Amino acid sequence: MRLPDAAAFVVACIVGFVHAASLDEPTAYASDLASLVNDYRASRHAAALTPDPTLSELAREHSADMVRAKRLSHDDFKTRFRRSGYGMCVENVGWNYPTAAAQLKAWQQSPGHDRNMLDARVAHVGIGVAGDYVTFIACR
Repeated sequence: MRLPDAAAFVVACIVGFVHAASLDEPTAYASDLASLVNDYRASRHAAALTPDPTLSELAREHSADMVRAKRLSHDDFKTRFRRSGYGMCVENVGWNYPTAAAQLKAWQQSPGHDRNMLDARVAHVGIGVAGDYVTFIACR
């Protein structure tokens, strides 16, 4: 059964109360965000993404690069894509969302970011957090 958009949003909000890791806890934040993305994908009948340590490290490195540059970017995405070892990847970046649920909600409200999270072609995910910056990389 496909949840209407409003029902999916309510589910994400309820789950957000359970998943409350802050940016001060980068590993927990990344884990919570991965769980929330998979819950969201399940609500849309998309397969769960499998965590990939290589993608997580690439995502963390990119988040750290954004911290140093003090700006959001997709700079060097092609390099991350090549280093991933996969044939296809998508990427979302975020800044200054205090909880994983808040970051998920922001991405859901952006058509391009939402499309990346729900992309049926991807099967593996890495999420990296540094400072206030978050990078999501999903590949196949």
